[in-house]
Amino acid sequence: MNFNELSFDELDQHAMERLVFDQDEMSPILKGHIFIEKVLETLISNNLKKPNAFFRSRRTFELKLDLAYAMALFDEKHYSAFKAINKIRNNYAHIHDYEVSIKELSSLKFDREDIQKKAFEASCTKGAGEAARISIIFLSWKAIALLKKAEKG
Repeated sequence: MNFNELSFDELDQHAMERLVFDQDEMSPILKGHIFIEKVLETLISNNLKKPNAFFRSRRTFELKLDLAYAMALFDEKHYSAFKAINKIRNNYAHIHDYEVSIKELSSLKFDREDIQKKAFEASCTKGAGEAARISIIFLSWKAIALLKKAEKG
């Protein structure tokens, strides 16, 4: 969409559709990204002797992800899924008319139970918004399980 080619009224309509009335998948993606980032911060903090030294300045999600992986706080499956949600989030942040695909949402899944696979398949028939919600719920559960595992030591 080229903003230079649109009238004020067309831009106004587009803004209202996108910002007010849109019921898309962006909200669960962004909220899930923030949630997973907080899990990464917790895992890192719990495994550093001086976490404040690391977190005294702003760190990117990607840096936190790479550090946690380098510290062996989770496996390659978690790393790939967390990297995928970061890529999707960045696409929303930097591509004006980006819409996530079901294929991209599939990159968030690993080691799902049969019931979860069925739930995801059913959500896909309802569109990307519902598929995003289900995907983020399942990925968040994987992140929470990391904290529970770390708790047990």
